[in-house]
Parts: sequence; C-alpha cells; structure tokens
Amino acid sequence: MIDLGPDTILCAGQNILLNVGPGFESYLWNNGSTAQFQSVSSGGTIICTVTDFSTSGELVVNGNFSAGAVGFSSDYILGTGGTYGLLSDAGTYGVDNNAQDLHTNFAPCSGYNGGGNLLVVNGAEVAGQNVWCQTVPVQANTNYAFSAWLASVVPSSPAQLQFTINGTAIGSGLNATAQNCNWVNFYEVWTSGSATSATICISNLNTSQSGNDFALDDISFAPFCTYSDTVLVTIQNDPEPDLGADLEACEGDAVLLDATLPGAVYSWQDGSTDPTFSPQVSGIYWVDASINGCSGRDSILVDLIASPMVDLGTDQQQCTGDVSVLDATNAGATYLWQNGSTTPTITVTGSGSYNVAVSAGVCTAFDTIVFTYHPYPVVDLGNDTTICADTVLLFNVERPGGTYLWNDGSTAPVQAAELADTYTVSVSENGCTSSSSMTLGIIELPVVDLGPDRIICTGFTEVLDVQGAGYNYTWSDGSLAGRFIANGSGEYGVEVYNACGAVSDTIVLTADFCDCPVYIPNAYTPDEDGINDGFRPIFDCPSSAYVLRIFDRWGGLLWESDDPYLAWQAESNIPSGIYAWTLEIRPETLGSSGTRRSIGHVVLLR
Repeated sequence: MIDLGPDTILCAGQNILLNVGPGFESYLWNNGSTAQFQSVSSGGTIICTVTDFSTSGELVVNGNFSAGAVGFSSDYILGTGGTYGLLSDAGTYGVDNNAQDLHTNFAPCSGYNGGGNLLVVNGAEVAGQNVWCQTVPVQANTNYAFSAWLASVVPSSPAQLQFTINGTAIGSGLNATAQNCNWVNFYEVWTSGSATSATICISNLNTSQSGNDFALDDISFAPFCTYSDTVLVTIQNDPEPDLGADLEACEGDAVLLDATLPGAVYSWQDGSTDPTFSPQVSGIYWVDASINGCSGRDSILVDLIASPMVDLGTDQQQCTGDVSVLDATNAGATYLWQNGSTTPTITVTGSGSYNVAVSAGVCTAFDTIVFTYHPYPVVDLGNDTTICADTVLLFNVERPGGTYLWNDGSTAPVQAAELADTYTVSVSENGCTSSSSMTLGIIELPVVDLGPDRIICTGFTEVLDVQGAGYNYTWSDGSLAGRFIANGSGEYGVEVYNACGAVSDTIVLTADFCDCPVYIPNAYTPDEDGINDGFRPIFDCPSSAYVLRIFDRWGGLLWESDDPYLAWQAESNIPSGIYAWTLEIRPETLGSSGTRRSIGHVVLLR
C-alpha cells in the first residue's frame, strides 16, 4: 500500500513534495512522471500508481546466505582447504562474513550493505559451469524481478557472470570491477509465460587461472504488485505586505517600517509580531504577513549611515617647503574641498585656511584647519678658512627670536673660535631650523732655533736645518732654502717667516781641530744586569771642563753631573721613553780652543 497523505491547501507560489517512498520497482503519476517524488504547485487531483516486488513475497531461499552455504546447487564444490585457506583451489566456494577468512590473499570484503554473510568464489578454469542455481515455483503470465550483487575480492581478471532462467540467458550479463569490495548490481524483469517453475542460475564466463575471484550477495527473485493513491491539492492566494523601497538614513534618524494589512498577523525577522518595526542598525529587514494560513513576505534594505568622521587636526605652523597631506578619508564617502577638489586627500604647501565637506549617502560632516608657513632663518658661517694661532675668529648668527645650538652644546648666538675644528650651528625661528658649518684651520706662528754656539771641526761642514711646513727662509748670505751648509767658523743668521709672522736666530761656530772624539750612546737599559746600565759620553782625552745634563720631554732638568766618569742611571720612577741631553766639554789637547757643546736624545729602555 502507498499513502500520498491527506488533501492539501497550498498558498500561491508554494509547492508540496509528494513522496511515495523508496523500494518500489516503478512509479507512474497522472502527469506521466516516473519518479519517486512529485513536486506539486498547482491545484488538482494527483494520482500515483506503483509496482512492487520486494514486499510481495521473496521466492529465493537464503538469498543473503545468512543460513550459510545451503538452499542452492552449484557445479563448484565447497572449499576443502589448502595453503591459502578453505578456497585455495579453483572451482570452490564458501560462505563467511569476511572473504579473507576463506583465502589469505582475498580482500577483507563483507556482505553487501556493509555486513552479514556473502558467498565467496575461487573461479573455475572450466567454462560454462554454474556457480549458483535454485529452482522456485512461479505463477503463469506473471512478471518477476531478478536481482543479485557482485564484487571482486582480487583485483586481477575480474569475473564475467551470465544469468539464466530455465536455461535461457536474461540480460547482458554482469562484469565485476577491478576494485576490491566494490559491489555492482544485476537487475532484470522476467515474464513467466506458461511456466510454473523457474530454475535460476548464475555462471562465470571467465576461465582465467590467475585472479577471477569474486563474491555474491542478496540474490532475489520476486513477483510484482500494483498500488495507487489519490490526493486533492487546492491553491489559495497569499497576502502581499509592502515595506516600500530600500532606504538610506543617518544614524539617529527615526525610521518606521509599516506592514499593516487588514486581518493579518505578522512575524518580523526578530520574531516580533507588531504591524510596524523600527530598525536601529543597518541591515535587511523582512516581515511575514499571514491571512487564513497563507503568508506573504516583503523585505527592505535599510542603510543607517554613520555620519562621517572628519578631523583635520589643530591649526599648523609649518616651514617654507614643508608638505602636509590632509586626509578626510571615510569609506564610501564623497568630498568637496575649499578649492573644488573632490579627492579624499589634499596636499598643503602654503599658508591659508583649508576646509572639507565629507558626504556619505545623506550624511555630511565639515572641518577646517589653518596653516601658517614661516621662512627658514638665514644662517651662514662662511667658507672654510684659516687663521693665525694668535688670532680669534668671532661667529655671530644672532637673529630676532632665534634660538641657537652649536656643536659644542653652546646656545649663545656668538661663538669665539681659536682652535682648528669644524664649527656647526643650528638656528631655529618659529619651529624652522637652518644649519651651517665651517671648517677652521690654524696656522701656527713660525719658530726657529739654530741651537747654542758650538765648535766646528776644522775641515768639516755642519748642516743648519730650520725647515717647517709653510715656512719661507732668508739666511744672512741671502739664500732662501730651509737648510744651510756652514763650512767654517763664523756667525750665521736666518729669518723664518710665514703668513702669520717672522722670527730669526743666529749661531756662532768656532773652529777646532777636534782631536778629542766623543762617543755618545743613543740608548741604555738600567736593569742592573751589568750591561749598558748607565748613560755617559765616552772619550779618552783630559778635559778642563765637563757638564752633562738630562731633560724630560717638557724641558725639565732631570739630572746633571760635572764628573765625566759618572753615568746617569734613571731612578725607578722614571718611565721608558726618549730624553734630551746637552754636553759641554773643553778638551786639554794641543791646539784646542773653546768649549764644545753638543745636544741629542737618548732612549731609556726598561
């Protein structure tokens, strides 16, 4: 039996899905459709007729093999066992709930629909053998449906089945897939004619030795039955609420949606049941209006636009050349600046009042800002230059209202420069800052020192050297070089000058036969090891006068002796370094005259 349900009233535009239910062999609606379902949207009488076999008496005994390997005949034999299990040999069969239990190389397939027993077969190498047969009684001139399910348990060489009734093939056969445990269905309709019994057989046409292993399940053979039912469908018109066209409003504005219809009941999107609704946020709003069970719906898009947020900031003080960007961006808005520009941003490069109107839908906001531009202060320390060491250069960058910062941290407008350096100053007015730098070089005052008057050995020359960077020279004989070669006794004078002045010096050289040579070491080590522990001049002629003096690097006298045999042994608190010395000696050798004076340096090593 089938049941389409009670007679039904539909509102205009609605439909109803009539479902006879699954499992019938065929369906026929009075509009010609053969589907299980029927969608109805118009009024009238609806009739459905079905044919069925599954509910009218199954004729196959043990078709799902729940009772084991009984109730059928076969040209194959029940498995006898072997290396791989019960179905080790071709042409054997067995029943189990897992194919792998019967042959270790078979896939672990279970019955169709995921459980229960199945008939597992190791295909024979002999053609035309029946795998399964069963004879059932039938009614003459009756239609019967034959169905069976097939799956491979080994993917190679899938089985090729043929189905026969009373020795005559029905259908085009069924081939298993190469995918293990993938169930495929055979289905055909058979008419009994004058027959009163039917011998149903399934044979395997594949005789391959390798593979050709499969399973059968849910073998069915049943007669058809016919059932009908009728339902009346009536159409009723729906109410039509009208909320109007989509609308925009500013946030805070009062908006009222009105769906009033005589005799209607209402259901808004939030479940409220009044005929009117006041939206508080943007969105789509809808209402269902029902009259006598039929409903109509209308919806409206309400866009409650937030007023644009415009803040150009506080009035600005800027410097000439500065660029500012005013940004009034609001999503989806339009813009109008004081100069007619319609972009969301505008670039400011000069003094003035700037304002914008920002519109978003029906909402508009305004803002104004004033820019005042100031010039950068002019500051110039001049080009790099040099001054003499005894000169001071005065920088003055004072400006009305200015503040100052020099590279040495000074904040005065005036800076005195007397050292070689790069001088930098930053001057600020109205928040605008300019900087200037100048590198100052110092020219040192000239110096000259020909040393003390001294002896020059007869027949020898002495080089008088007064060279210095940037110096010019004039000697007493008019020569202009930085070095002068004295070739005998006499008085020698030189003037040394540069851009910052001139100095002069003279020296008297007295001739001597120099028959008393003096050796003076240039280094010694006072470490008390008995080797070179002291510093003294070495000579072997008698002298009537002798003075040796030692000076530190600043010209301070450290040690003095008139004993020619007494050496300087620096105290332990005197560090390693270079020390100056002077020597005055008057030899008593024949032909000597005057005092010999010598100067030099010695290295103290500890």
